[in-house]
Amino acid sequence: MSDAEIVYVERPGKPKLWLGVPWALCAALLIWSCWDYWTEHHEIPLDAVLVLTPLFFGIASIPGLVSLSKRRYNAITLTSRTLRVGRHTLPVADITLHPPATGRRPRLLGGGYDVPVGMQAVEFGGRGGEHYLVAVMNPQAFLAALTQVIAEA
Repeated sequence: MSDAEIVYVERPGKPKLWLGVPWALCAALLIWSCWDYWTEHHEIPLDAVLVLTPLFFGIASIPGLVSLSKRRYNAITLTSRTLRVGRHTLPVADITLHPPATGRRPRLLGGGYDVPVGMQAVEFGGRGGEHYLVAVMNPQAFLAALTQVIAEA
């Protein structure tokens, strides 16, 4: 491994929050509804519990899964030698701050399909004429760190 200094790190998404809160609300709703039914009928409808519990928890998991996806595909680690975004890694020596003026769509780094809600796109180029796009939470801080690393390279 290299001893490259980490210059910038960004970890979007809050999976513990977006899984924990909906699951806690879902559990509270199920406990309340079972308790309410128990107080009226003195029995628990196991058929309804067996059907509704996975359904409620599955639906409540959607925000957490989106957050985990953002954490996986949009995590940024910029060192003095490499830029790693999700599953893609670029050498800093191959990066230019000015994207090429081509009519082609830029390549989104990280492995996602588009820039997620709450994030902004930053464009830059490669020395071979490539055109890249990165989804970031703080574009000014990312560009400042990238500019510093490119100037030192």
